[in-house]
Amino acid sequence: MATRASTFGTAFALVLACALAGAGCGGKKEAEAPKVPLLRFAGVNLEYALGRVATEAGWVLALDEINPKDLSPDLGLKRVDLDIPAGTLDDAMRRLRDQVGGFQYSLEDGIVYVRSDSLAGQKTSLDEPLLKGGKFHGDLGDLILSIMREHPSSFIRLTRVQDGFAGGAVDIEIPKDASVRTALVTYARAAKAGWVIRRSNELIHDEQGRPAVVGTGIQPLGPRPAPTSLPDIYTKLSGTSALADMVLRLNQPLLVYDRSALQDVRGVLDFSILGDPKMPLPKSLELLAKSGWGPQNWHFHYREEDGVTVLRTNTFLYYLRGRDFLANPMLGGDFEGSLPELARWINAHQKSPTGDVLMGGEIADGMRKGKIHVESGQTIHQVLLAFTKASGISPYVVVLDMLNPISGMMVERAGAWKGAFIMDLTDWHTNPGDEHVLGVYK
Repeated sequence: MATRASTFGTAFALVLACALAGAGCGGKKEAEAPKVPLLRFAGVNLEYALGRVATEAGWVLALDEINPKDLSPDLGLKRVDLDIPAGTLDDAMRRLRDQVGGFQYSLEDGIVYVRSDSLAGQKTSLDEPLLKGGKFHGDLGDLILSIMREHPSSFIRLTRVQDGFAGGAVDIEIPKDASVRTALVTYARAAKAGWVIRRSNELIHDEQGRPAVVGTGIQPLGPRPAPTSLPDIYTKLSGTSALADMVLRLNQPLLVYDRSALQDVRGVLDFSILGDPKMPLPKSLELLAKSGWGPQNWHFHYREEDGVTVLRTNTFLYYLRGRDFLANPMLGGDFEGSLPELARWINAHQKSPTGDVLMGGEIADGMRKGKIHVESGQTIHQVLLAFTKASGISPYVVVLDMLNPISGMMVERAGAWKGAFIMDLTDWHTNPGDEHVLGVYK
């Protein structure tokens, strides 16, 4: 028979156990940490990886970068080649930060705020307590206009893309003496719409000595719900899409070499307006190769090599820089897998690595595969030829040109990757309604 003391002791122990266990005794559960599934990156830029992680967790990405003096991408030139195991959002972000680097982050109630290390240890005008605060109604563009009205000496350039992602109008309360950065995060949380800032790397003041926001651009940043090799901005009807449509129509693989125009995955072919001629392969290639500006100007040359049609664009051939590594010899071996996995295999099997690599994109279930045998001494180009022939996949190789076309400066920043993007050309195919960008409605 239990005594009064022992009964009280038992009850107290149960209460204490419940207090510690919380949910197990009907207590209030703590909010479950957002989860991220397994993600496999075989060479993507850091912006892409951050977007995929945030989207899979159901959070919004707010990306705070700098405008480098050479005007090249900031985090867009950081390479991510690693598998992120399933786990919490914080686990995934910490793994990216520790193994790739280049940024710091904070998780702020539904917002993944990422700040480039180029801004570490320094404040710019966006961090200063500039705003009067109060109620606000509107979208991102309205918020930017409101900030510039309050500070006439400031100018923030808002970039929007036709038919691209844009956050909606919201009602928010901006705290008194808030920074521009705080106001933008508040908007992103309410609208569930991300953004990327590319800010000036200096703290600038107006003629009265007050902080002024200049040299800064902002662009809406939508979610990345699925693996893709397509950039946020690209030409819907281009030389690239015309070749993709032709390959799908004829079931005839190609190996295409191109050069980046703006130091991203878009090759020069993406800046030409073309459509599939819908003719047999030889005639289609002949028509697409011509630029329409006379015989001295052309989009690409093509020829058959080992049973594969190979295209090389004019800018790819015009400059040697960046493309010489495609002639690097390989170690021998056998490979079986998808195109992104091939990029990883090639990077790991170069005989004399020079630091140049292939960026293969994200590995996903259901990707087409190929199986090849590589003899020691064969070049990267020969490996790509063999894979094209064996798999029926059309590799689209875009050499990253390290010369920025706007500043005219070579990128020499530590941590910037060198080499080429490699994608499945057919990912660039057109979709119904793409002709609307030309004002054509059927």
